[in-house]
Amino acid sequence: MRDLLLETDNLEKRFGAVQASKHLSLQVARGEVHALIGPNGAGKTTVIKQLAGEIMPDAGRILFDGQEITCLPAHRRARLGLARSFQITSIFEQMTVAENIALAVQAHMGHSFRFWRAAANDRQLLEPTESALERVGLEQRSRVPAASLSYGEKRQLEVGMALAGNPKLLLLDEPMAGMGPGGTVKMTELIQRLKGSLTILLVEHDMHAVFSLADRITVLVYGESIAVGTAQHIRSHPEVRRAYLGEEQE
Repeated sequence: MRDLLLETDNLEKRFGAVQASKHLSLQVARGEVHALIGPNGAGKTTVIKQLAGEIMPDAGRILFDGQEITCLPAHRRARLGLARSFQITSIFEQMTVAENIALAVQAHMGHSFRFWRAAANDRQLLEPTESALERVGLEQRSRVPAASLSYGEKRQLEVGMALAGNPKLLLLDEPMAGMGPGGTVKMTELIQRLKGSLTILLVEHDMHAVFSLADRITVLVYGESIAVGTAQHIRSHPEVRRAYLGEEQE
């Protein structure tokens, strides 16, 4: 029996007449990279928001590490080890790279923010800050203002901030959106380095990256899962090719 870290059971979410999640049962095994793919409007980001606690499902259950979290607020889920990144970067550009990471560490530790004292200089925060910087490959850029980073480096920094609390599960919502080929390669390499050290649920449109990274893939169409399997299985699945991959190849 597979060791599941995350599971949804018949998840339902409507926005008026639009059913964004339809009887969605998703299973993410501990330690795997699981990709969630589908055409625009398939409901991928809605799923991520429900898992993170930003919006509540209309029906169904969400289980995380053996505990039901369906009605828990986002901060309680973060405390349990669930972290996410966003489609649009969300960093403090006027602060250094290290200060951004240190503030994220501080928030996860439950400390009050001490704006009159540089978080990056707090000894209690230094070790986890340095660890997160190293994991995302930004240790040489630690003293650089975040505003001066390239777009790809800002995405790396955001992942570092998500890793600051040493989560069990990382939700990555289109981490390669807006990147050129070089940035995509670097982000793919970063996710590859993180494989095995934590569980990752990846929403991404770049199919080359998805097929190279994902242990398993779930395909959504109109909020409903139409296929689950390895990259090889998904590549050859006729319904997936019609609904999604065929569109990408045109």
